[in-house]
Amino acid sequence: MFGFSLSEFSRSILGINQRNLGFIRRLNPPKYKRYADDKLLTKRILGKKKIKTPELFKIIRSKQQLEYINWAALPNSFVIKPNKGTHGSGIIVFYGKKKGKLEWIMPNMETMNVESIKQHVSDIIDGKYSIDGKADVAFFEERVSNHPTLKPYSYRGIPDIRVIVYNSFPIMAELRLPTRESRGTANLHAGGIGVGIDIGSGVTTTAIHRKGFDLIGDRYDLIEETLDEPKLLLRGIKIPYWEKVLELAVKSQQISKLGLAGVDIVIDKEKGPMILELNARPGLAIQLANQEGLLLRMNQVQRYKKKKTVEKYVAIARNLFGGEIEEQVENLTGREIIGLVERVSVSPTPAVLDLLKKSKKKNMTPPKESVKSKIDTGALKSAIDYNLAIALGYKELIGIQNIITKRYHTLEEAHEIREEYDEKVRQRQFETIKDFVVVKSTNGYTVRPVIEAVITLGAVTKTYNLNVSNRSDLLYPVIIGRKDLKEFLIDPTRVFAMRQQ
Repeated sequence: MFGFSLSEFSRSILGINQRNLGFIRRLNPPKYKRYADDKLLTKRILGKKKIKTPELFKIIRSKQQLEYINWAALPNSFVIKPNKGTHGSGIIVFYGKKKGKLEWIMPNMETMNVESIKQHVSDIIDGKYSIDGKADVAFFEERVSNHPTLKPYSYRGIPDIRVIVYNSFPIMAELRLPTRESRGTANLHAGGIGVGIDIGSGVTTTAIHRKGFDLIGDRYDLIEETLDEPKLLLRGIKIPYWEKVLELAVKSQQISKLGLAGVDIVIDKEKGPMILELNARPGLAIQLANQEGLLLRMNQVQRYKKKKTVEKYVAIARNLFGGEIEEQVENLTGREIIGLVERVSVSPTPAVLDLLKKSKKKNMTPPKESVKSKIDTGALKSAIDYNLAIALGYKELIGIQNIITKRYHTLEEAHEIREEYDEKVRQRQFETIKDFVVVKSTNGYTVRPVIEAVITLGAVTKTYNLNVSNRSDLLYPVIIGRKDLKEFLIDPTRVFAMRQQ
């Protein structure tokens, strides 16, 4: 049961029965589930692939081992974990040590001495916190050093980032924050805060907090600020190393061979992103924090064929599932956000189309090309490749091909040629060429014809003046210069992904 209406969501919400029967049973067979259920095994298999995890200090397999531990040699801060724990149960975080005493300080300011720690470890070994209730193993590991960006939002603990990865696509993510109630752990069931993350930008969106449970299930409320002092807004936090976080999540899921995995990542101040653990049965409250269903996103990525690289999976996911933050910015500014590479649609102007119809059949299909374009704020004017312009119907360019390719050593030479051809424009000797311009290049100066063409970039369709040059050896047949970017905001981190199946 939730603290807000489920009518806000579509039928795309993934329920627990459908998760278990429709996906986990099929995608996560027992032989691979153990990679996630056994935290020490997780560390070992990821370590073989050079994936960083928090440093392991000590493994305790029996109660007898407790009598031989050099407690004075333990660091001031560390974490105790059950190897097969679930929902954060049995985890104790120590962030300090009492001076001159073998007592360690927990986030609630209470302390545990050696005898108390021995008792807790004994409970772990007895299976009190294990996922199957059977005997378990305890281990001590490094307490991660909090990243300064996230530290103000965490109560004496380390936040983590949960990324849901489905068949190599990172489809949903949330930031999980420790609170006083959760005793310094980031687990939502213990009282931590879950904050949705926009996949495209890595910026936080909606925050939720568990308010108990009843016969139907957990209850969550929407919140705006941190629960502990100081009160800080939870929306708009930019997650550090965002692209690396997503790539790390995908790599870990692929290594584990789980088809559906929850990958928990922490960001250390010095070491950067590290894998905390893998989950073969990821929780579903992440849908509330993102205000969208997992099922919808699973269906969206199913149409894509297997990709060769992790970067490609991440690029497609960011392109598909990013946008909530962008929509807010676009609504406020009235401008659309674009990246440094965008796909555009290019077609001739109505005047050029009329000329084509006169020379061909009147019911001809209007030429139109969809190509990648470079958004270049370093260039003042926009440009188009010579061969693309010819394909669109600007055949007059064929007669002046020598002008396009020739280089002039001095500006005076180039201007003389430009004036000669500008006079031909004034005399209407050209019907599809509007002007000629001089452009400085590394090898001198060139004279380039200017044509008009209709370009659709994002949601904006308008007529552009385009310098024509030979760009056949370059990646992008169209350049959009800053003179034509007044309707847009440019995000250099925005990922372009060709939507090919």
